[in-house]
Amino acid sequence: MKIETLVSTLTFIVGILLISFFPGCARTDHPQGAATAAKYLFVWAGDADEKDSDFLAVIDARRLEPTYGQVVATVPVGARATMPHHTEYEYPSSEILFANGWVAGRTFMIDLRDPLEPRLAGQFTSIEGYSFPHSFARLPNGNVLATFQSKGVRYAPPGGLVEMDAQGRGVRAASAATPEIDSTLTWPYSLVILPQIGRALSTSADMGMPPWDEWTYHDTYHVQIWSLNELRLVASVPLPEVQQGPYHIGPAEPRVLSDGTVYVNTFNCGLYRIDGVDSDAPTAAFVHSFPGGTPMGMECAVPVVYGHYWIQTVPALPGLIVLDVSDPAKPVEVSRLMLDQRYPMPHWLAADRRSGRRSGVRPTRTARCRSVVSGQGPSEGARYFSNSASLLSASRT
Repeated sequence: MKIETLVSTLTFIVGILLISFFPGCARTDHPQGAATAAKYLFVWAGDADEKDSDFLAVIDARRLEPTYGQVVATVPVGARATMPHHTEYEYPSSEILFANGWVAGRTFMIDLRDPLEPRLAGQFTSIEGYSFPHSFARLPNGNVLATFQSKGVRYAPPGGLVEMDAQGRGVRAASAATPEIDSTLTWPYSLVILPQIGRALSTSADMGMPPWDEWTYHDTYHVQIWSLNELRLVASVPLPEVQQGPYHIGPAEPRVLSDGTVYVNTFNCGLYRIDGVDSDAPTAAFVHSFPGGTPMGMECAVPVVYGHYWIQTVPALPGLIVLDVSDPAKPVEVSRLMLDQRYPMPHWLAADRRSGRRSGVRPTRTARCRSVVSGQGPSEGARYFSNSASLLSASRT
């Protein structure tokens, strides 16, 4: 798809935020500066009217270049209306990016070794009998561990975890089913790996299928701990209910803090600390709540951990809330970034860890953790057209 065709045929104006600095977050683990900044922003997107192929767009993120904020390359994946959804959360060292088209149950592998000439390297649907892949994490050996929400052709729980090689070929798999949890609540959603202790942690949340207004969501409330050595389910951990509200519903995104502590946020805007991950009897503790969570459309979604800060998307503001998590038992809010009405529902964050910039996107639908849209800002009025996207950045020329 040519750039001219892309701009003329897509009809939804959207916005990405490139954020260079959060008040209260001056100290980070990474140097800031243009010399180390990523040069390109990769946006996984779809055609707004669903007539043309979904695609990955490459946006120039070099502030001093005349093409800053412009789409400089695209790669169509040869499929339309897949609902571009999650990519990998961090730019992969292999430079082959896994990007999920949720509704199609299909994941595309996109070769970004030459960012100005990206190409489709492969794709897959079901692996080892599991279907509807959702989130991806890189293992130390270069393989990919992924959550799959279903097993078999039908979209229904329980799903499982699947390890693939870098080419998307199945290596091994394990079911998330357990007698401790009703199978209707076992929807592996996102995950994080802890290779230093041989563990992985996955969340459980019902992604759903269109038509969204007819889908009945299940109130999930647990996370699961896995042994990486055997890819074996070790424990299922319920998030405790609290008097402040139903913050335990919808475990969403797990992240590892700088001291090794694991946090999990929920779509109902709760934040939990997972203790004893390396044991056979892990537990969960409620540590914080953010505004929102209900009604639909106010879910807290993808966060970023940067240094000793937890940066959370909060549609109820709309904006971002920054917590100092130096003491994982007592996170402290240190900053808020309020967005205007061009960005009514912040959903996804990604970090350019070498320069201190963060990128954020907003979703287009009000259903839980649905598609997100992309563009460019703030950048002298430059805007792009897209339907859904996830984003990452890289420094290659």
